[in-house]
Amino acid sequence: MVFDPSSPSLQARLSARTNSLNAVRLFLALLVVIGHAWPLTGSLSGPHLEFLSDIAVNGFFAVSGYLIAASRVSTSLPVYLVRRILRIFPGFLVCLLAIALVFSPLAAALEHRPMDWLSAAGFVIGNALLAVRQWGIGQTLGDVPYPSVWDGSLWTLGYEFVAYLALGAVLTVPWIRSRMGVVLTALALMSIAGWMLIEGPVHVSTSFYHYAGRLGSYFLVGAAMYAAARRIPVRTSLIAAAAASYVALWYLGADGSLGQVPLAYLLLAVGSRATTGVTTRNDLSYGLYIYAFPVQQLLVDMGTAPWGVLPNAVATLAIALGLAWLSWRLIEKPALSLKNLRPGAGIGLAWTRSARTDRGRLT
Repeated sequence: MVFDPSSPSLQARLSARTNSLNAVRLFLALLVVIGHAWPLTGSLSGPHLEFLSDIAVNGFFAVSGYLIAASRVSTSLPVYLVRRILRIFPGFLVCLLAIALVFSPLAAALEHRPMDWLSAAGFVIGNALLAVRQWGIGQTLGDVPYPSVWDGSLWTLGYEFVAYLALGAVLTVPWIRSRMGVVLTALALMSIAGWMLIEGPVHVSTSFYHYAGRLGSYFLVGAAMYAAARRIPVRTSLIAAAAASYVALWYLGADGSLGQVPLAYLLLAVGSRATTGVTTRNDLSYGLYIYAFPVQQLLVDMGTAPWGVLPNAVATLAIALGLAWLSWRLIEKPALSLKNLRPGAGIGLAWTRSARTDRGRLT
């Protein structure tokens, strides 16, 4: 890709406070909801679009790679780690509590089954460190098409946090930071080759390595694009070419193994578009992603599966977006406001500094 000085660079566009990355991530969360609608309702009719969930998750990791690389190079390692913890854990932990204390008791009442509070406690405590091992709570969700799983979307969060830690460690090495473009590009290419081997001739069946190879390749391509962002132009023709390339790869069944670069560029370039909408100030994608699955399960438990896929998806979005808004306003945003607290600084002063200096930042 040859840089054209007359075209705005990806770095310049995404550094603006009015970029559309929140809207792009919200769209990806919407695709996850649509993709999950078929297996969760048990529908056998219409076009099966479960693959949209995989595309969306891949896209999340590509965008995250760019943003996390930006965060690491602009902050010290301790600050970086605190910010990553504040971004992922508060919303996640409250979601676990909501499932254990609200969703599962409602399901138990609907199913006329006893509520297993010990299992509910195990669901929260056992999953609190992102390594989700307990998917169900007691006997709830025993009769739905996708039984005994309260939040199947949470499986990606552990991989995401490990990616945060790994990239943070890599970019702590001074020699690597001084050659970030070369090193991250090399790592991205090696991860793509490794994922192709895992998916192809090596036939790795262990789920951890399988998912780590897939998601890691998208994450590292996003990080490499951050390192080269000054030299990557944003042009309509390139966006169209990236979209066409990805569709062609999908048609050939190779989008999962070779779609990292076109998908990452497509999402980042579209996300660089200036906007002043609600999503500029509010990031609802995380809340929608973690709450949509339990909402879908509870709705189906209430008997909505015969409505069909589309009505269920619409009903899920109506409820889950409300929960995402509450999560953002009451949990995630207040938690993120703590990232600039300094010893000896008053809470009010720290909040003012955070609001003034971090508005629109990628970190």
